[in-house]
Amino acid sequence: MKTKLLTFTLISTLTLILSGCNEDNSAAGFQMPPQSVDYVTMQTQDVTFNQHLPARAVASAIADVRPQVTGIIQKRLFEEGSVVKAGQALYQIDDTIYQANLTSAKAELVRSQANLRSSKAEVLRYKKLLKDRAASQQQFDVANANYLAIVAEIDVRKAAIHKAQVDIEYTRVEAPISGVISKSNITVGALVTAAQTQILATITQLDPIYFDMVQSNKELRNIRRRIASGELMSTNNEAQLSFGKDDYYSHLGELKFNEVRTNMSTDTVTLRAQFVNPDQYLLPGMFAQINLAQAVREASILVPQSAVSFDKKGHANVFVLLKDNKVAVKQISIGRSFGQDWLALTGLEQGDKVITTGLQKIGPGMTVIPVEPKGDSAPQNNTAQEG
Repeated sequence: MKTKLLTFTLISTLTLILSGCNEDNSAAGFQMPPQSVDYVTMQTQDVTFNQHLPARAVASAIADVRPQVTGIIQKRLFEEGSVVKAGQALYQIDDTIYQANLTSAKAELVRSQANLRSSKAEVLRYKKLLKDRAASQQQFDVANANYLAIVAEIDVRKAAIHKAQVDIEYTRVEAPISGVISKSNITVGALVTAAQTQILATITQLDPIYFDMVQSNKELRNIRRRIASGELMSTNNEAQLSFGKDDYYSHLGELKFNEVRTNMSTDTVTLRAQFVNPDQYLLPGMFAQINLAQAVREASILVPQSAVSFDKKGHANVFVLLKDNKVAVKQISIGRSFGQDWLALTGLEQGDKVITTGLQKIGPGMTVIPVEPKGDSAPQNNTAQEG
C-alpha cells in the first residue's frame, strides 16, 4: 500500500514539473510585435512673430466747423451726413456789412493816396527852398514828417482793405478737411459770432482710418532685443484686422508708429495701424482684433505639440527615429506656440524624424514600424504664423 502511494506522489510531482516547464517555454517564446508609429520629418522654414492685440478705431482727422466772422446764416450749402471735400462751401453768412467795410477801406486808401501826392509835392518844394536858403530846416522836417506819416497811413489803408476782403471770404464757411459731415447744429437765420463755442458741424475723415492698440512693454522690448541680436529679422509690420472667427477685413493695414512713452500704470505702449477705408465700412469707436507681424525668424523648425512630452524637471523631449527604426530621445528647448506647433529653439535639425503617435507605448532603444506620412510633412507655406 505504501509503495503504491509513493508511486502516485512521484507521478503527480513529475506531472506538475513538466507542466510548469511547458508554461515557461511558452512565455519565453512569445514577443510583442513592434509598435506602428507616425512621424514627421523636420524642415526649416521662416516663421512670422505675430501679436494678436485688441484695437479700437480712431478717425484719421476730425475738424469742428466754426464761424470766423459775425453775421446771420443765409444758406446751408451741404446735405447732412454727406461726404464733403476740403474747400467746399458749407454755409453762407450775410456779407452786407463786410462789403460796406471794403468799400469804405478803398475810399480811405484813395484819400490817403491823394494826400500823399500833395505831401510829396510840399516836401519837394521845401527841399528846393531849403537849398536856396528861403526856408528853414524845421519847415522841411515838418513837411517830410507829414509825408512819411501819409506813407504809413497808406499801408494801414491797404491792410484794412485786405482785412475787409478776408472777412468777406470768411462769410463763405468752407470745409477745412475732406470727410463725412455731421448734422448741422444751426439753422438758416441764426446769428453766429466769430470764435463762438458752439460748433456749426463736425467733419470726420474716415479714409484712411487708424486703429490704436496696446502691447506689453516687456513683449515689445523682447522683440527688439532679439532683432538687435540677429535672431529675428525686421518685417514690413503688416496688420490683419478681424472682427471674429473667420471675419477678416479685406484690406491689409500697416503699423504707422508706436508711442515713445510707456503707460506707467499698465506698463504698455500704444501702437497705431492705418487701414484704407474707401467704403467707410470701418467707423470710429468700433473694436476689433489685429494680427500684427512684428518680426521674422528664418530657418526655424516647428514641431507638433502632440509630439512633445515634458519630464519631471520640465524639460521638453521628443522621440525620434534612427536609421534602423530604433527609437531615441532628444531633449529640446521650445519657444512660443505657432498654431498646433512649438517653435524648437534647440535640439532638432532639418531631416530629423519626430514620432507623433504611440508615445505611451514606446521607449528609447525600441524598434518600431514607421508609417510613411501622407503628403508633405512640413507646412506648404514658407511662413508660419503664431497661434
